[in-house]
Amino acid sequence: MQARQATIDDTQKIVRLHTARVPIWQRLNAQSQVENLPYDRLTIYERWLHGGAWMSLETGAIWLSHLLSGAGFAYVVADHDRILAYAEAFINRELTPMGTHLHVANWLVAEESGDDARLTLADAILADARGPARLSVDYPAYDQEQATAFRKYFGVSETFRLTRYALNAHIGQSFYKSQDYDKVDASIIDGWALAVGRLSSPRALWETEWIEHWRGIPQIIERQKHRHYVNASGHEAIVCFHQQLYNERNADVYCWSPRNLSTQLLVAIRDMGHRLGFRALTLALPDFSAKLLPADTAADPNEQIIATVNV
Repeated sequence: MQARQATIDDTQKIVRLHTARVPIWQRLNAQSQVENLPYDRLTIYERWLHGGAWMSLETGAIWLSHLLSGAGFAYVVADHDRILAYAEAFINRELTPMGTHLHVANWLVAEESGDDARLTLADAILADARGPARLSVDYPAYDQEQATAFRKYFGVSETFRLTRYALNAHIGQSFYKSQDYDKVDASIIDGWALAVGRLSSPRALWETEWIEHWRGIPQIIERQKHRHYVNASGHEAIVCFHQQLYNERNADVYCWSPRNLSTQLLVAIRDMGHRLGFRALTLALPDFSAKLLPADTAADPNEQIIATVNV
C-alpha cells in the first residue's frame, strides 16, 4: 500500500471509488417523475447531478487533468491494482489568521479499507503541508464522523464556523463600479480572503467555481454564471453570481477580496444581484461578517466548520 500523486491512468478507478457511494441512480423523465435507472443509461449530465465531476470517466479526466496541470494536488492510495483512497488539496495564500496553508478539499476512502489506508493518505498530505506549515479541512458541523476522522488523522481543531444566509437582492444607494471579469490566473487572488461563499478555501473554490471546465455539457452552461470585478468605494473584489440548480431566480455568491466583507461591498453585491435578475442571494459567511446582514436575513441551520493544524 502506498500513497502517490494520481495519474490520468487512475481516472477510471477513482470514478469507481466515488460512484460506489451512490446507492441508486435516478433521473427525472419528461413528466418530471423520478426514475431509477442503471448507471449506463444515464447521460453524463445526469451522472454529474449525483455528485459532480467524479461521477463519469469523461468529466473525471477533465478535472484530474486540470489538477495535474498545477491547480492542486490529487492523491491516491494504491494497493497493487486497486485504488483504496483519494484526496485533493490546494495551496492557499490568504489574509491572516489563515495565511499560507494546504487545504484538503476532497477526502474519500473505500468503506472496506481499514485505518492503514487513511493513515497512509493523511501522512502523504501532511508531508506536503510542511512547506506552508499549516493544514486546513472543512466539514459540515453535523458530520461528527468526519470531524472525528480529521481530528484523528490530521490533529486539526475547529478554527471558525460559517453559515449560509439567504437575503433579498436589493437596489442599493452606494457608489461602486463593476465590469465583466474572466481572467483565471489564480495568482490574482494571492493574499486575498474568500470574503463571501467560503465553504472550503479560496483556491479550492477558485478552481472549481470560477474556471469554466464544462463547456461541452450544455445543461451545466445553461445555468447563468456572472463574473465581475467590483470596486465598492475603494473596496475591490472579484465576485461570482452562480444561478442555483433548482431555483433560477436565486444565486449563490462567491467573493474573493483583499479585505473581509464591508457594508459597501454588501450593498454592491445586493444591487448587482438585483440588476442581474436574481430575487434572492445565498452568502456563506463567518460570524464577524454576518453582523453586517439586515435583520430579515434567513440563516441555514447547518453550519460549515473550517479546522486547522500547524504542521
